[in-house]
Amino acid sequence: MKKVLTLTIAAAMSLSVLAGCSKTAAPAANSNSNNTTASANLKDGKYSAAFDHIDGKGWKPFLEIEVKGGKIEKANFNYKSPDGKLKTDDANYEKSMKAKNGLGPVEYVPKINEAFVKKQAAEIDTVTGATHSVENAKQLAKALLEKAAKGDTSETILQMNDTYTATAKDFDERGWKPQVSVTYKDGKITSVVYEELNKEGKKKTEDTQYNTQMKAASKVSMKEAAETLGKKYMETGKVDTVAGATTTSKNFADLVQKAIDSRK
Repeated sequence: MKKVLTLTIAAAMSLSVLAGCSKTAAPAANSNSNNTTASANLKDGKYSAAFDHIDGKGWKPFLEIEVKGGKIEKANFNYKSPDGKLKTDDANYEKSMKAKNGLGPVEYVPKINEAFVKKQAAEIDTVTGATHSVENAKQLAKALLEKAAKGDTSETILQMNDTYTATAKDFDERGWKPQVSVTYKDGKITSVVYEELNKEGKKKTEDTQYNTQMKAASKVSMKEAAETLGKKYMETGKVDTVAGATTTSKNFADLVQKAIDSRK
């Protein structure tokens, strides 16, 4: 009886160990599946995506990928101006960006394209000095890969969310230059801001002395006038003259449409 009991316990222990091994093996399989790249289910073909409008600097981001054997073989991310010029071909832009950020599109665009091929996914590492461009590229890639998984080669169009600014050509007689910034989100205007800057970049709405003097003379401060103009435009889509700020209202009217028209 003892021998039978011993054998029964041993068998039960063996089954318990085998069951334990079986349970620890399952997560390993799941872990491997989580590491599968986005290209695993892609259909061969050529896919393209672009934003519907240029950004606030006058460039439209686009991305083209070619899939072969279920993998991203080529990626071509870049920007185009309204006249079709590529950002990587603009020597002046390259020079100004290198001076500001240490690298220009000639350097960072190839890095972005190489990253897509290497990662085989929309989620790529950022490139120092080109964070905004990487985010644009990732948005385009995500939309493209979703369509590539279905084999849908129709062009993909995304909405451009950005701020467009129109600035007066010259400083006025008091040393201020007016500007209007219009922000779009999901195809709609979400913010309209009027401001005036001096040569040092100081904002008139933040000049306490000027606002105090204007308020005393005109019953409205520069800050109040600017906020009212933006708010009224958001509500009605029209420019209403602010009492006591006629010149400011005229400047706003001249620039707000230019800012909107720059969104080509």
